Amino acid sequence: MLQNLKRLIQSEKNLGNIIVLFTVFPFLMLSFFNVPIGDDFAYASSFIEHGFVEAQLKWYYEWSGRYMASLAISTFNPLSYGYLGYAFILPIFLIITTAWSLKVLIKNSVETFKLPINSNLSFGILLFLYFNYLPDFGETFYWYAGAFTYQLPIVFLLIYLNAVLNLLKENRKTIMIIKDVLVSLVSLIIVMGSNEVIVVYTSFITVLIVGLLMFFKRKSFWRLLPITIITLGLAYFMITAPGNFERAVLFEKSDFHLLKAIIHTFFRAGFVLLFWIPVTTVLLLIVPRFYQIEFPQLNLKALKHMQKYMLLGFGIFLLGVVCVGFFPSIYTTNWIPKRSYTPIFFAFILFFTLLFIQILHRFEVLNKINKTLSDKKYHVFLLLIVLALSANANVMKAYSDLGTGKALTYHKQVSATYKMLKETTKDTVYVQELIKKPEILPIRWPEKKNRLANQELEEYFKIKRIEIE
Repeated sequence: MLQNLKRLIQSEKNLGNIIVLFTVFPFLMLSFFNVPIGDDFAYASSFIEHGFVEAQLKWYYEWSGRYMASLAISTFNPLSYGYLGYAFILPIFLIITTAWSLKVLIKNSVETFKLPINSNLSFGILLFLYFNYLPDFGETFYWYAGAFTYQLPIVFLLIYLNAVLNLLKENRKTIMIIKDVLVSLVSLIIVMGSNEVIVVYTSFITVLIVGLLMFFKRKSFWRLLPITIITLGLAYFMITAPGNFERAVLFEKSDFHLLKAIIHTFFRAGFVLLFWIPVTTVLLLIVPRFYQIEFPQLNLKALKHMQKYMLLGFGIFLLGVVCVGFFPSIYTTNWIPKRSYTPIFFAFILFFTLLFIQILHRFEVLNKINKTLSDKKYHVFLLLIVLALSANANVMKAYSDLGTGKALTYHKQVSATYKMLKETTKDTVYVQELIKKPEILPIRWPEKKNRLANQELEEYFKIKRIEIE
């Protein structure tokens, strides 16, 4: 039996499957204990009151340019049609599509660039990194308002990047080029209408790719130029929405607010990088043969002198990427909820992975560690490292919510309360404090001081007053 287990772990494909199963299983199970909360009710109430078209115009002109997020939260929300028990559908869909789109992009990248790494194991490790360390997994995957705003665009950004990668390939059939263009355009419409940060990142990535192609691959440049123009057009439509300016008026700006926001952003970015960089480094180190990947060399004579400064430049660039993600929320509202970290964390993983190729070639000790761990006899350590890193992080908290019964108790109490609110004829209704609060599943519950959750439930269930006992 031990020999069979040893052979199983020594297979990189099997090891990748084990890591994926270990990572995804508790989150899929938690989906069945999910319940609608907070803004899910507010968007549903608006949809019921105004109808599809008027609801979308109302959000775009009065609250936010996130046209796709607003459409999805209101239209694809079971609450909009009176269904309270279908909150499990979206998180299951997002968990599966996130894993699928990441797997497809990694496999395509490995095959296209002939990378010496196993795509299945690399996928498992990167999926674990994202799921385990996402700052607010609950509001990113389980809360409809947060999931449609932050995670759905991540899925379609991965699909978009895969389509762009296909468009870079030479001798591709015309029918496949048309398919990739259509996929990229549909993905762009969804991504660019979801949140401001991912609009900036997607625009930057697209312009960067097209800029490089103009010098190195002119044929692919003409394929992607129309897509780039559409990207910037969608960005303008989203960022300049009247609703963005209407919402900005609600937040007063003090003297030197811009300077304070820049300083706050810089320190916030530096703080999270202190945690994200070490753990991402450890997980990339356990990807077998990562050290064999060669970073593309610059062929332009004018840029060759930049090679020796590439590491420093990439580090500054990485800090800038994170700062750009934090600044809009900090400047406009002076705070940033953890769910808003989602596109920032994704962009960090994307760019740091590229940076790490250069790091391994510059630091011999890291190169040797990766070379050692690439040996099959050390694969058991890869699994042990993943298990160790899951402690006190999202994966283990998800297992804890399931094992301790927190998720079940929470689901039963909230579902029973919603049923009571739907059936009651009283003008004033009192609800109990939550008996148990899960660590992963998001929570929005009536309070005595902050009555936002109370008001959203009152509006949806047509009750004059909801109070906490």
